[in-house]
Amino acid sequence: MVLTSTFTKASIAGIPPLILYALTASGYAHWFDSGEFVAVAADFGISHPPGQPLAAIVLGAANLIPIGAIAFRIAILCAALGAIAVAAIALAFEKTLGAGDVVRPSLRLPIAIAAAWWIAGTHAWWFQAVRPEVYALQAALMCIVIERLVRVSFSNGEGDVRPLYHAALAFGLALANHHFLAALAVVPALWLVVGVWRTFGWRPFVWSAAFVAAGLVTYVFLPLRASAEPFLNLGDPSSPGRFWWVVTAKAFQKSLGPDAVAPFGERFADVMLVTGEDLHIATLMAGLLGAYFMLRIKSARKYGLFWLTLWLVYALGRASLGFVSGNPDAIAYFMISYASIAVFAGFAAGILLSALAEAVPSQPKLGPAIGVALALLATLQVARSAEATSLATFVDTDVFDDGLRRNLPPRSVVLVHNPQTIFRYWGGEAEEGSRPDVTMVPLPLLTYPKLVERFVTSEPELKPLLRSYLLDGRLSAAELQSLAAARPVFVEMDVRVDRELMDLIVPEQLYYRVLTADTTDVDETSAMQAHTEQWADIYARIPRPIEPHTKTQLLWRHYADSLYFAGVGDTHAALRTVVAGLALNPHARELRLLREALKEATPGEPIDLSSFTIQ
Repeated sequence: MVLTSTFTKASIAGIPPLILYALTASGYAHWFDSGEFVAVAADFGISHPPGQPLAAIVLGAANLIPIGAIAFRIAILCAALGAIAVAAIALAFEKTLGAGDVVRPSLRLPIAIAAAWWIAGTHAWWFQAVRPEVYALQAALMCIVIERLVRVSFSNGEGDVRPLYHAALAFGLALANHHFLAALAVVPALWLVVGVWRTFGWRPFVWSAAFVAAGLVTYVFLPLRASAEPFLNLGDPSSPGRFWWVVTAKAFQKSLGPDAVAPFGERFADVMLVTGEDLHIATLMAGLLGAYFMLRIKSARKYGLFWLTLWLVYALGRASLGFVSGNPDAIAYFMISYASIAVFAGFAAGILLSALAEAVPSQPKLGPAIGVALALLATLQVARSAEATSLATFVDTDVFDDGLRRNLPPRSVVLVHNPQTIFRYWGGEAEEGSRPDVTMVPLPLLTYPKLVERFVTSEPELKPLLRSYLLDGRLSAAELQSLAAARPVFVEMDVRVDRELMDLIVPEQLYYRVLTADTTDVDETSAMQAHTEQWADIYARIPRPIEPHTKTQLLWRHYADSLYFAGVGDTHAALRTVVAGLALNPHARELRLLREALKEATPGEPIDLSSFTIQ
């Protein structure tokens, strides 16, 4: 009966978010890493460090879903995982509201569901459940860990210790998906683990260690799968050294240096600003009140310390990495910290409604009725977040795919700078397999083990160009022209494309084609006409309002185009692309400065780009 009751509660909490997430899931891979994880799921490949072996296995199971493209199947799977996270955290909230026995039992479930639905509708939670990514899976596992740990902490010496084993297995699996996000929960868990140790002794923790180890066995997937050479095999962890390189994420450690990010105080302030905007200031104020209540009540104090420390380590953990505003991967770190604020807000509401019930004993149903009303009101969060979060009509990456991949000439070589272009290319090609003749070279990832070796082995004509790039850190004009004599060669425009190279390229598709001789007026005129028509077609096909992250991609491409046109002296085209960029972001500093310089420039004369180039 208890199991049925728990299942019913979980269903009530989880089914509405599941419906919301499924109806707003993306039919196509989104930006950022989504394309990469589509490529991973297509044949159980290996993603960027730390490898995420569990994600490869779980997301690969989307191939079993019998409807839609693989990207949509993964998004539906993520929707289910997001709903599981909501259901688990609602059960954890309900149990926590029983701490100190100050919130009436009849109020605990509706308030717990209200708190869970409120965070389920935030951008941080919702967006992870509608796109191919690892964070919905991570949230489901960590919320199960939290729920199981809170539950076992309420047990007495005669109680059931099995939830501790469930928590340990889920934690081990979470470490095999995103080990940093999982490890952040270790210190907060000590507030509850110490009590469990005192109640049950040390023996259950021996079994728990075994369950954690069982979850970590998932890492064996990496060398086993790497040896089979899947479509995506980043880092090639088939040897002990490369396995360690991938799992420790050494490729990203350089980004944690003190010069790579803003001051810590500024980053933490950004974290708090986004938290307030996403949860609403009223939730933060209620959370402060609930934290005060929970810490003041002796029998509830350890739970208050657990949730407070949980919020602190996840907020500080994100700030320590350098918060990137607008990056949904960065915001995913807030999912657990939001849960902490929500449970405190729910605790405050529970105490106040319990006091109201005592003050009006003649209306015993008043408190529960208000609790149910709070749960229904929590759905208003959906309206607050919908415009920036729903991907129900998202087709933008598919629109870009024509110019990024589908329409390229046969046997093209594409040299790509932007990681999102790289991931989008991999995802589209893994899903469609339509352009096996095209070679995409991911320039930022060439330091990954064996990546260059694979290119050189399969296509020896690339060897001189790649050798030159690795030695000099820049593309060689001579080697590019030499390769262009044999195959169509394209370069993605970027701030790393120097002035010398600009004279050898013209816009074509969403890249710049390398010419075998200096650009002529006829070449540029023809290319410019095609360039203008292509952007008109892209804007005609992208739904309105433009999705925020698509807007960022458009802004960057217009900026890069404007650097090229200004660099080669095409003042008219440069102004056109600058205006297009400023229409997306009127406050873009470099574009505003470039616009003023172009107004005063002599037509046909290149201008110095150093003042307008982002370093």
